[in-house]
Amino acid sequence: MTKLLENLYMFRGLSAADLSRIEAIAELESYSSGDLIFRQNDAADAFFVIQHGTVNIELDEEGDTGGHIAVATLGTGSHFGEMGFIDNQPRSASAIAASYSDILRIGYSAMKEVLESDSELSIHVYQQLARFLCSRLRLTTLDLRYERSQNLGHL
Repeated sequence: MTKLLENLYMFRGLSAADLSRIEAIAELESYSSGDLIFRQNDAADAFFVIQHGTVNIELDEEGDTGGHIAVATLGTGSHFGEMGFIDNQPRSASAIAASYSDILRIGYSAMKEVLESDSELSIHVYQQLARFLCSRLRLTTLDLRYERSQNLGHL
């Protein structure tokens, strides 16, 4: 489990002692294909790291269609659910196991307790998280720019 955590962007470069503290609060959960991990608009209380398996991230279609829009398929070593750790907002998408999956669940409150006890660790984790979210925002901006350029080309 330590190897999985140390490869996660927010924990990269941490000492073995710090990784052990985080490992101690992680819970291993298993999901079968099709199992709901969390639903869009649920209260966010944890983030997840895929130890083994595949997870689909989906958005509910607007209206009462009951349809879903695939956002991403994540595999071993990927993480999801971290945005609520920062902004305390409900889940922005649903996460569904696409195959049998072993997933580490790290509760927000337990993680915040660990971070509040060590300011250097806290600074490191929050800086890494901010860098990751900035890179994700840049990619989203590029995607939006591309989509708009395609739509304008058809007018």
